Amino acid sequence: MMEVSIARWFDNHQCASVLMIDDLSDAYIGVYPESWKNDWGNLCDQPGSAWRFLEEHLLAAFPEIRITFFVPYARHNVVNENAPFETRKYGVGERAEFSAFLRKLAALGHEIAHHGSNHGRYIDPANVSTYRNFVHEWELFDDEEEGIEVTRRGIELFREHAGIDVVGGKYCGYRQRDNSAAIIDACGFEYWCSGVNFLSGEPGVGYFGRHSVLDFPTNFPGNAFVRLSYRTGNLRKDRRKKLTRFLQPFYNIGQYRALDALCDAGEIISVQEHISPATSSGLTQSANIVSDMASLHRLYRHLRGRSVWHANCRDIARYARLRDGTTLVMDDDRLTLRYTGTPLAEACELSLVATDPFELVAGDGRRFGSRTKNGSEVANIPVGCGESRFRVVRRDG
Repeated sequence: MMEVSIARWFDNHQCASVLMIDDLSDAYIGVYPESWKNDWGNLCDQPGSAWRFLEEHLLAAFPEIRITFFVPYARHNVVNENAPFETRKYGVGERAEFSAFLRKLAALGHEIAHHGSNHGRYIDPANVSTYRNFVHEWELFDDEEEGIEVTRRGIELFREHAGIDVVGGKYCGYRQRDNSAAIIDACGFEYWCSGVNFLSGEPGVGYFGRHSVLDFPTNFPGNAFVRLSYRTGNLRKDRRKKLTRFLQPFYNIGQYRALDALCDAGEIISVQEHISPATSSGLTQSANIVSDMASLHRLYRHLRGRSVWHANCRDIARYARLRDGTTLVMDDDRLTLRYTGTPLAEACELSLVATDPFELVAGDGRRFGSRTKNGSEVANIPVGCGESRFRVVRRDG
């Protein structure tokens, strides 16, 4: 009898990877002479926008990358109107151009995810620095029902104005309190980014809540290969960086090893970034696509030497949920897949692997043939809730 098993990742890739970019929003802070540095998403896909910068400087070289953009749905409160710079900010649904831009990103295979309403509030709005002066959104929800209402409002707005179903998201600033997980669980999300575990070696995914929300990891900083060298705008930090800059090549060795360790363990590599370096205080935002572009190129060049499934958070989470909720039973040449996990929003493809070439024949006559991938034979088949039954046919190589 041929042995068939479920692949850890789609198409039998060794690991999965996503570029996660925070705070895409209809906002602009006029700190720099270059518009793409100031743009948080307000310029949409116009020339000089952050999106055009990302397309031309990263995606043109690495078109395999898939991005999940975490988008606050209200006016972004980190963008402080009291800043000594030009500021613009709008919420989702206030400008048709921005809604159309979100639809374009989704059509390109990227994902729009939930990142709260306004991200939180300043303790002292007259002070434009966020250092010990900003409370992130999920820290403010004393009442669970209030948190559910505010969070669900975003789901409705994305659907109403952009035609997008958001199925996951991230805590603002990764800050939460005791009732936060219950809020997310009640809102019906499929996945949620709960915390940062950069290079910690902790297991990749877990689940929480009655609806088994996948707890999506954040485990690799996008600035890893430049963090000891680029300027922050903070004089004290930048003086220290003059002393540590020469250590960056040695630091990079450890970062490459960390990437390889994640790949070897079959984990998700989730790269953390922000859309813009511009802040209301005039300092450079840590981990942003402009300052970190050289680092991102190093990272993705290295990953090209490994078997990586590049996908957005939604697709990675759906495969993981399908994989973890499915049992495979073989009886002679009969194969049964039973999915007993949380109901799926839609049928997804599950990858099955074997050592020898094979074909799966469904009851309605559909046939799914295997092909060689990473030293095994793999077939990708659509699977929904309940049982899926197939006959396994061994093929000549």
